[in-house]
Amino acid sequence: MDEEQIAAIVAENEALKARTEELSTSADSMKQKMDQLLGETKKAKQEREQAELSARQASEQKAKEAGDFEQLHKSSEQARQTLEQRLQEMQSGIANEKRSNAAMRIAADLADGANAEILSEFISRRLKYTDDGLKVTNDAGELTVSSIDELAQEFKGNTRFAALLKGNQAGGGGASGGGKQGGGAVKEMSRTEFDSMPPNKRTEFIRAGGRPHD
Repeated sequence: MDEEQIAAIVAENEALKARTEELSTSADSMKQKMDQLLGETKKAKQEREQAELSARQASEQKAKEAGDFEQLHKSSEQARQTLEQRLQEMQSGIANEKRSNAAMRIAADLADGANAEILSEFISRRLKYTDDGLKVTNDAGELTVSSIDELAQEFKGNTRFAALLKGNQAGGGGASGGGKQGGGAVKEMSRTEFDSMPPNKRTEFIRAGGRPHD
């Protein structure tokens, strides 16, 4: 390998390292937004990532000492791909969380207790998070011009889901949530408090007959 080839590989490696640093900065910023969603898995993930980073740094240092620039280039490329994959996973997690939260808010306005949770599953299938925010899709998953409020009205008027909607359930012990609430007042909290709760707590709140309000 002549000096020009070595110089070219070194230059490409520097460019990849600069790109890696940019991706690292972007990943760190995205990671801060995801902290509240990672919960108990955060520590395990950080430890795994630290172990991968340490192993990669050790490999790069060994390659530098041995003068193996080709191996150094391959290691940098792998690091870039790993960072891009992490970014995609974080973005996907944020999109899914926003879609689930929006679906649960709509469902909580239309149904009570466990019925709201069931209805939210159907509503979430009609939502898609894009670069322009949350959008409504048709049954085929294609984007539409409908608003979130129009989607709520669509579900409210759909006879397929009539049995789940408020006021349409049968009375007595067989009604959704009837046995659990025991005739007590419906629990309420502000929309801000509801949105700040972890997903599992929101589900428990809805199941217990709770209702967020604006």
